[in-house]
Amino acid sequence: MSLENDRLSTSQMITLGLFTLIGDMALIYPSVMTAGAHEDAWIAGLISLPLGLAIVKLMISTANIDSTKTIIELSLQVLGKWVGGAVGLSYLFFFLIAASTYIREIEDFMGTQIYEGTPSGVIGFMAVVLLVYGVRLGLETLGRAAQIFFPFFAVFLICLIVLLFPDVRMERLYPMLNTPFPDMLHTIMYGVFYPFGELCVFFMVYPYAQKQSNTNRDIFIFLLIGGIGLNLILFLSLTVLGVYFSEHNFYAAYILAQRINIGNFLQRIEAFMATAWIISTYFKTALYFYALVLGTAQLLKLKSYRSLIFPAAFMIYGLSHLISKDIIFYVKEIPAYWVDWNFTYAFVFPLLLLIVYHIRKRKGQGNLQK
Repeated sequence: MSLENDRLSTSQMITLGLFTLIGDMALIYPSVMTAGAHEDAWIAGLISLPLGLAIVKLMISTANIDSTKTIIELSLQVLGKWVGGAVGLSYLFFFLIAASTYIREIEDFMGTQIYEGTPSGVIGFMAVVLLVYGVRLGLETLGRAAQIFFPFFAVFLICLIVLLFPDVRMERLYPMLNTPFPDMLHTIMYGVFYPFGELCVFFMVYPYAQKQSNTNRDIFIFLLIGGIGLNLILFLSLTVLGVYFSEHNFYAAYILAQRINIGNFLQRIEAFMATAWIISTYFKTALYFYALVLGTAQLLKLKSYRSLIFPAAFMIYGLSHLISKDIIFYVKEIPAYWVDWNFTYAFVFPLLLLIVYHIRKRKGQGNLQK
């Protein structure tokens, strides 16, 4: 008996996918990419686009081993009780850490940029309450809410991009091709696994989406558009703020919004950028929270995941304050290791599952569809 009876339409799944792809990346992507490749960060971003879509293709192929099962169930089915259970538990740990990290990002951003006098714990608590409310309403409700909020998010993002073009200075991209190859390769890995790798959460959502003949095509088209949007923000950061400010401002896109000034009339619209970022990060965090409680219920063979929502919420809130002692530690230490986590859960484990599945299928050892 399935733990989840809600179903997502293709458009709802794609909308949630765009929120997950862009999510917190809308603010921190420029600083992460520029720190490694400097003036060549936009080149690394362009190279990472097709590679990121290849990673998505790998994850979809893994999910299609049995499109009715989540990654927890697939791991047990393909790798067996012990190895599969360890892989599933590892995914749950990642979902827990990721959800806690995004809560911490919301706390740090709101506490340092907007509500400077508000204790970060209060902001984090409010975010967790909203997460609990959203996940308790169910997956289908999250999908419908994402469709409602997506037009506002898209308009804010398009306005940011269009209104900044008068301030573009192409000379800030020089000198080009001056980045050492190891640094360039490392930055490309960031561009691939930082935004695209975090789509591994859809291993827990994909089985509950209604699939059509053109579903995979639509997924790639819209993720390509999302990737182009991220790289446009990176390009604008480099050409409007310059390399130094892009690298040393963790919230470069928010600073970009502060630079908009059309005729001394249309200005100071950074609140719109903050709103767009909060919307996308909320849905991204809600998906990781949902994946955590659903996957835990599946691994423990519970009858419902809803009894786990409140305990998981307390864990996420507490862990969000243990992840880093301050924003400086977060900026300097976490990104270097986060890309390795994404590499593991979006590439290594899916590839392992595919290889073992095809080996077992070829040798005829066991009926994998049971």
